[in-house]
Amino acid sequence: MNLKRFFILAGIYFGIQITGLSQTVFPDYRDGSVYLKIKDSSSLELAPYAYNNAQLNLLFTQYGVNVAAIRKPYPDATINLGLSKIYQMHCSDSTHIDSLISKLQKIGAVEYAEKEPVIHTYYTPNDINGNQWYLAKINATNAWTFTKGSPAVVIAIVDNAIRITHTDLVANIWTNPGEIPNNLIDDDFNGYTDDVHGFDIADHDNNPNPPPTTTNSSPFVHGTHCAGIAAATTDNGNGIAAIGFNSKIMAVKCSADKNDGSTLINSYDGVYYAMRAHANIISMSWGGTGSFATGQSVINAASQMGIVLVASAGNNDSNGVGYPAAYQNVIAVGSTDIDDAKSTFSNYGTAIDVMAPGKGIYSTLGGDDNAYGYLSGTSMSAPMVAGLAALVKALHPTYTPAQVENDIKSGCDNINSANPTKTGLLGAGRINAYRTFKPNVGFNPIENYATSPLNIHPNPGSGIFYYKLNNLSAGEIHVFVLNTLGQKVLSMHKMTDAGVAEGSIDMRDLPPGVYFLKAGNEGGMELGKFVVR
Repeated sequence: MNLKRFFILAGIYFGIQITGLSQTVFPDYRDGSVYLKIKDSSSLELAPYAYNNAQLNLLFTQYGVNVAAIRKPYPDATINLGLSKIYQMHCSDSTHIDSLISKLQKIGAVEYAEKEPVIHTYYTPNDINGNQWYLAKINATNAWTFTKGSPAVVIAIVDNAIRITHTDLVANIWTNPGEIPNNLIDDDFNGYTDDVHGFDIADHDNNPNPPPTTTNSSPFVHGTHCAGIAAATTDNGNGIAAIGFNSKIMAVKCSADKNDGSTLINSYDGVYYAMRAHANIISMSWGGTGSFATGQSVINAASQMGIVLVASAGNNDSNGVGYPAAYQNVIAVGSTDIDDAKSTFSNYGTAIDVMAPGKGIYSTLGGDDNAYGYLSGTSMSAPMVAGLAALVKALHPTYTPAQVENDIKSGCDNINSANPTKTGLLGAGRINAYRTFKPNVGFNPIENYATSPLNIHPNPGSGIFYYKLNNLSAGEIHVFVLNTLGQKVLSMHKMTDAGVAEGSIDMRDLPPGVYFLKAGNEGGMELGKFVVR
């Protein structure tokens, strides 16, 4: 059976579920699974539960809640950030789960209760081919003149499984510096024993590889394919290159071996593991139509820790994106083809942040240690952006997630001409890795600034400079400081009402010399020259 026929039969697509794994009551939510948040001001503990709340005792009995199985999925006080009072429980009476949730929310100590969304991998498969057209499309080779990434930057691939023994991945697989292999001890006290190269969240062991029976026509190839796109070993004379180049891959497996790999179990537990293991970037090529407050809370906590979160937008050609892509603090990524047109399957809309190639992407597969193949989907686009984010972090280690996102957006190519009916619905455009680091390609410092509406003062100056730009349309403006070679040395962004944008730039950490300020938005960019004494 060929790869495409297998996946069509398996139903691996946004919003479509495998029959054997289908939810019998609510199609977009896991049967019987409830997440509950206790108010921070309450002393009530549910794991272990001491039967000390009469209302809860009655509800747990009435709805068949297994009290012994109530768990606290995010328990670590060292990175609390508001997650330690979240609990997960299972109700045997799935048909009345909304009734249980309604009654739980009336209990004074409960902040919220909610169903758990079903999470699926996102992709549409294609025939096997060896052409990596997408690296030229995003201008990767020119970007590598600025940085080839750093092994100190770790990309967590939270997915169904990652073949960490693949010959084109093994050299870039992350090794936990605080863990001693195979001693059955949690040496770094992060709550996971022997997690040397990652962890299998679904099976609760330290083996993130696909099941031994996995073939290259199995859904379990998905995570390995994503890992190769983000950070396959590059410049090694073998297989493929990857935008992330020298970045490391943390393998986080969220599909149980007993399943077929199309559904992720406790995917946000996988995000939490990546937080505990100190990933810099988290790539999430999965999602669903259902949202829940717990997912947003986990995402917020990761972002507050400085982690850049990237997610695929979904593959049902819908004006709107799935979750986690639609959550705040996530870079939502749609898919384009070789001609910069929106891929026919890709979601779009105002929630999209950027687009990246996702149709016919050649990368590593998980069936054996030397397997490669073509897959398509926003699942492929997301790790491409994650790999680019890793390059930005390598060059700017102190950047916040917002700064990383801003640099990626500011470097995007406008693809409206290839998508005339989707103007304003494809985010900042298709990523251009080179322009991420050199936003003004073709920069010429010999220009006449007399008629520019961009005013800079004092000029010359020695510290803080102030700028004012007139005649702007409302929206987000981008501001860059460039050196005389056109290389970006500072960047920022802000929202403005129509009319005037103004702000300040701190140049005290940069050497004296001539610089250029470039500022504006979709309506146009203006350039001004100033001198730092």
